[in-house]
Amino acid sequence: MASSIYLCQEDNSLNSIESLCVLLEKLDVPLLPAEVARVNYRNGKAALCFIQHIANYFHEELVQKVKASLVCGWMMDESTSRSTEKSCIIYVRYVENNEAKTSYYGLLDLQGDGTAKNIVKNLSELWSKDGLKPQNSCWLATDNAPTFTGKHESVIAKLRSYLATDFLELNTCVAHSFALVGSQSAYIPKIQNGKQIFIQTDAVMKLESTISSIYDYFKHSSSRQYNLKSWQNFMDSPELKFKKLFDIRWSSIRDCIKPIFANIEPGCQSLLGLLKETVLDLQISKRNREQAKELFDSILDDEFLFSLHMHYDLHECILGPITKCTQSDHLSYLNLMEIIQEKRTILEGWTFQSLSDVGPALSDYIESTKNGIFGAFDISLGDRQKFLHNSHQHIHRLLQEIAKRFPPSVVQENLSVLFDPQHLFKHKNKININEYGRSALSFLRKKYKNVVGFDHSSVGNEWESLKVSIYDYVNNLPNNTPVNEFWKNFILLNIFLISPTNSAECEKGYSATNRIQTFGRCRLKILTLDVLMNVRMLLKDDLRRCQEVIDKSFESWNNIDYHRRCHQIQLLLDTPDDYEPAKQI
Repeated sequence: MASSIYLCQEDNSLNSIESLCVLLEKLDVPLLPAEVARVNYRNGKAALCFIQHIANYFHEELVQKVKASLVCGWMMDESTSRSTEKSCIIYVRYVENNEAKTSYYGLLDLQGDGTAKNIVKNLSELWSKDGLKPQNSCWLATDNAPTFTGKHESVIAKLRSYLATDFLELNTCVAHSFALVGSQSAYIPKIQNGKQIFIQTDAVMKLESTISSIYDYFKHSSSRQYNLKSWQNFMDSPELKFKKLFDIRWSSIRDCIKPIFANIEPGCQSLLGLLKETVLDLQISKRNREQAKELFDSILDDEFLFSLHMHYDLHECILGPITKCTQSDHLSYLNLMEIIQEKRTILEGWTFQSLSDVGPALSDYIESTKNGIFGAFDISLGDRQKFLHNSHQHIHRLLQEIAKRFPPSVVQENLSVLFDPQHLFKHKNKININEYGRSALSFLRKKYKNVVGFDHSSVGNEWESLKVSIYDYVNNLPNNTPVNEFWKNFILLNIFLISPTNSAECEKGYSATNRIQTFGRCRLKILTLDVLMNVRMLLKDDLRRCQEVIDKSFESWNNIDYHRRCHQIQLLLDTPDDYEPAKQI
């Protein structure tokens, strides 16, 4: 069982268990004999059987924790696996020991049907199987897909109906929302055949086309990459490789822009130097010289360079730092809104009326190229008033998208007034005022009046008593009393603790499934993948914990009601005719 866990944790095939057992025997580790009563347990099917019992132990343990939590929240995302099977990954947020926890819950096999109806159907079947009907579910975190976020026929709407609750709130993933802010701001509306469509702006289209051309020029040529590296060493610039631009991942443009920017800036123009050398090299083919000349001209185009520097500022000063912050599990609602307001203020200052009203990199570019010289190369200046206008319009669309994607949340604001440490410390002198928090509490009492265990009538008295302790705590730091002791058994605070700002855990979960279901193991079924994920995601690196899990799982596997011998007998049918089990002496 320990060997099976090791293979699972290392994302290795369970079919490797026989060779692993042979290695352990060579190291004098005592093992069960290779054959016991003519049944062989050193094969992939036996290992999967072990893992299934271990996974069941973890899942049942998690279900009990969710049941014990006063409230819970859910995260989910839908994707297509390497075996082209549709699945939906589920994570659960709950409170344990007055602390919010996030754990992998399950992987649903959607059987090719990714509709909201089928997702809720499979999820409700999983809940029924676990003996769980989480009527105290307060949050659902997803990406911005209409399947999850629509008003009438979405997952959130159907879950509210299934759970018979109106207090289930939807939180769209902040990181995904910011990615949409960036991608959608590159499109403008246009009327075509009487219908409104959205098309990409010419400036962004040209920028992405040239970025892709640079990547395509180097991707399959080792000689070009070597020559570029030689130029980078000669210019004392970092050896950065150009990256592919992905249509589905708008944030990838930042990683594409950075190496290009580093290789064309005055003082380290390695890319331009290589292309110019190639154009003048008569010993190579005419086709190669033409390709280099075409790419050289497209890079030394004033509109491309203008757009490149503008987007470099946009990603390095605004969107890059925001995306990094929003992927944190500890980002509170108030932190998020402060970050958004800070970046919005910067964007509003980029009016593009003068050099001081643009980003730093673009300002330097405009100033240094006013005479038509960009480092060691001449460029022809374009219509910069047009470029400035297009950039200003892009920023304007960006601000509109931010306002659209991040509207204020009344629920989050009221929860923050009562429980967010940042807000409490900021207003610590007002906490002892009689009216502090009463309006927020009144709203939340109405919102969550149907939560099981929530006493609508006495919560006001509880808050007034709690407020005295909060006031003493925030005004007398340091204090040895943990903050979470104040929140013990206070349901509204539990709702605040489990409120998610993103669904990044789901993305991490799918990354884990891709590490398990490699192209060499693409025939893994979702049911098997779910078993492996339970062990992979729920077992922490704790040897004592691991031994406890093995002992409990062995009891289940060895239980007389399981009839394991009947299950394993069929394994003998799968062995080759010339199989000779190695017996331990």
